[in-house]
Formats: sequence, structure tokens, C-alpha cells
Amino acid sequence: MGRNNSISFSFSDYLKNKPFREVLPWIGGDLQTLRDTFVIDFGKSKKNKKIFFPINKILSKKFECDYLLGFLELPENLNSLRGFVIVTHGLGGSTKRFGLRRISRKLVNNGFGVLKLNLRGSGSARYLAKGNYCAKCSSDVISAINYFKKLINLEFKDLIKMNNLPIYGVGLSLGGTILLNACLDYDEKKGEKLLDGLACVSSPLDLSSCSLCIEKSRNYIYQKWLLHRLKNQLWDGFNDEGKILNNEKLSKKIRDLKSIREFDQKFTAPSWGFDSLEDYYVKASPIFRIQNSIKKLPQILFIHAKDDPWVPYNTTFNLRGKFIDKLTVFITEKGGHNGFHSINGCWSDEVVKNWFISI
Repeated sequence: MGRNNSISFSFSDYLKNKPFREVLPWIGGDLQTLRDTFVIDFGKSKKNKKIFFPINKILSKKFECDYLLGFLELPENLNSLRGFVIVTHGLGGSTKRFGLRRISRKLVNNGFGVLKLNLRGSGSARYLAKGNYCAKCSSDVISAINYFKKLINLEFKDLIKMNNLPIYGVGLSLGGTILLNACLDYDEKKGEKLLDGLACVSSPLDLSSCSLCIEKSRNYIYQKWLLHRLKNQLWDGFNDEGKILNNEKLSKKIRDLKSIREFDQKFTAPSWGFDSLEDYYVKASPIFRIQNSIKKLPQILFIHAKDDPWVPYNTTFNLRGKFIDKLTVFITEKGGHNGFHSINGCWSDEVVKNWFISI
């Protein structure tokens, strides 16, 4: 465990007294990972405000009516608003994913305004933008966050003046990689950072090692499931753009995809202007930039499990003890990929909430 020196004693005590422990029947990394897939979400969010975020065309400074879609959820008592949190989903996900909705509810119930953000081409936002997001879609994310800052400065200007409300980020799996890259790519003005704090849960920092891991034979079903979701994103997007009809070559190209690495090589990397798959994996892996750009980063919390079947923990583990004024790293023995299901609910959700309150 690596800890930030600025963490309050109450947060340190909380973690010491409440370490993560698996709960039956979710024993082992695979069941921890799959648990949310088996659960029906009967919980209801409070009233969501739909927000459309204008973004430029990929690799362009030109706006061609592309948008991201977000849902803003506010706590009942705005007078005790603690701040705002932007929550992003992982690969093939959207704001409909149970884990994202659960942590959002927890944060709202504890006094935070939460923006659940669909990345380019995901979920119910598929029809709003051409193309799909990638691990380094920083231009999209920075535009959305800057727009969101202007929006809340208008709608909550009195509260912000009184309380100096922070804006945090939570990234689940690849969503954490995306937010971290956006922080690294942000063009600072007078030392301003993109976010005031960022929590990354099970987030890949080295895309190449993550890609090799998901291609292991024991992960065959995982990869097939993820690839099915990614193919559907492609089908829906190209159908919206009218490119699939009578285009057997493109249809075959999508059908023949056998791995996430192949998906990234044939679609993700070229669409975002990378020279090759290797070029994409290197430039979109935050681990290679953290040291040289540490001043751009806010305080960051990393949570990762050693038995994560999708994303190797070693890269995150090696950050322990480095940049202790910025990085807080918690590596658990168990927990799976974005799992951490305990007898008291999702342990990582609770840790993230308490961390935001403490910083």
C-alpha cells in the first residue's frame, strides 16, 4: 500500500479497519469480475438531467454536430453539496452499466453531484457522434469537462462562490485510463488542472500488457464477450452513417475480427491517427508519461486487485511509494476486475467516496 501524505487520519483509519474481504458466493477473481453481470439493478436514480456536450470531429478542430451524452444527478440538499464527480465507463460499456450506476448513486447519496458520461459512440449516445472512443480520446473528454465547468459555473455560481466546489473524476477500468490521459494532455492555464482529484479502479496503465493478458486462453470467453460488444458498436455506428449497406467488404472486416488487439489494429488506431497498433498502445498508455508530466496531475487514487483476470496489476503496483504527494495506490490480494464485492456492498465504491471526502 502506498499512501499520499495528505490523506486525513480518518481515511487512513477507515482503510486500516475495513480492508477488503470477499463474500460468498463471489469468491475468486472471476466471480468477483462477473458478479455485476448477474445482478438486476432495481435501484432508481434520482432525477437525471440530460446534457449534450459538443465535441469536434475526430482529429479535427472543426465542429460537425458531434456530441457526447451525459446525465447529471444531484443530491437532494444542494446547500451541503460537496462537489461534482464525472464518472466514465470502461471498454464496450456505457452509463447503463450496473457498476457505474451503483457508484454514482453512492456519491449522490453522500452529497456529490454526479455526471455520468457516455464516451463517443457508446450506449444511448451512439447516434450523436461519428466513430468510437479510444484510450486517448482526450480531445473529447477535455471539451466535455470544460463545457461542464462553464455549465455549473452558470447554474451553481452562488454555491461555487461560497464553497469553492471541486470537480473530481472516477474512471472504471478503461474509463480511468481515458481520464488520466485527458489530465496529462490538458493545456494548463495558470497551473489549473483538468480535475481536482481522480480515482481509477482497475484501470490499465500499459495497454500492451493488458491486451496480451486478455488474449490468454483462460480469458477466451471474456474476450469473445467484450469483442461482441465492440462489434455491435461498430455495426451501429456504420449503420447510422449509411456505410454498411451494400458494403460487403466492410461487413466482412467487422465479422472477421477475432481479438481486441485486431479491433484496435484495424479500427481504433487508424481512426484516431496512430501510425500502427504499437504506436497507439505506447502513446495511449499513461504509465510512459506520468513521471515527466506529474505536475499536470491532480491527486490520484489507484485501486487494483492482484487477481484481476483482465488487467495485470504490476504496472500500478510499481507506482507505490512514488510521487507520494500525488499518487495513492491500494493493491488488494482479491477483488477481480472492477469487482471488490464484500459483505457490506462494493468496497471500492466506499473507498472512493471516503477518499473524495478526505482530500
